Amino acid sequence: MKNRSLEASQKRMTILTYVVLIAAALLMVFPFIWMILTSFKTVAESNTTPPVIFPSAFRWENFRDAVTSLPFIKLYINTALMIFFRVICAVAFSSMAGYAFAMLEFRGKKLLFGIVLVQMSLPSQIFIIPQYQMVAHMGLANTIFALVFPGIVSAFGVFFLRQTYMGIPKEIGEAAYLDGCTQWQTFYKVMFPLTGTSVAALTIFTAV
Repeated sequence: MKNRSLEASQKRMTILTYVVLIAAALLMVFPFIWMILTSFKTVAESNTTPPVIFPSAFRWENFRDAVTSLPFIKLYINTALMIFFRVICAVAFSSMAGYAFAMLEFRGKKLLFGIVLVQMSLPSQIFIIPQYQMVAHMGLANTIFALVFPGIVSAFGVFFLRQTYMGIPKEIGEAAYLDGCTQWQTFYKVMFPLTGTSVAALTIFTAV
């Protein structure tokens, strides 16, 4: 009897689990279904209260009008270039700055790193107007540089890679220096390759 009651209880729990998961999946998928259905509606149908779930007629011309109303190819190219250059610049500058903060000793190191931490704590929205003014005064508005400029340096990336470099024994860099490597060679030939996982994570974070 105990085994049967235990099996029945497990079955009920399994059924309940599947019901909850299916309900959650439908809840997650519903906004996408609504978006697709709305794309076939007229403006009046999409703004109707109470809302109309299914359009009176599926209007495929909505997609044609959307594609012809904006230069999507140019927009996609600009987006791809922005992501590419932002990722390259953010990873390069963050790697060098993180290495300097972790491995080198120089005057004002703590103050500069404190500024990086302060920048991380501030919302990015407050930098939009100053960044636009800087780009406009440089005469580079409406260029790809204006898109890349705000993300050319990542405060989070500097902090993240500094912590990564601090986890690498300094003896590795010292051994490279004793073998005749300069500081720059020690960075890009020895230390930077050891941060592969962190750099990959930063690359994904910057791209997203």
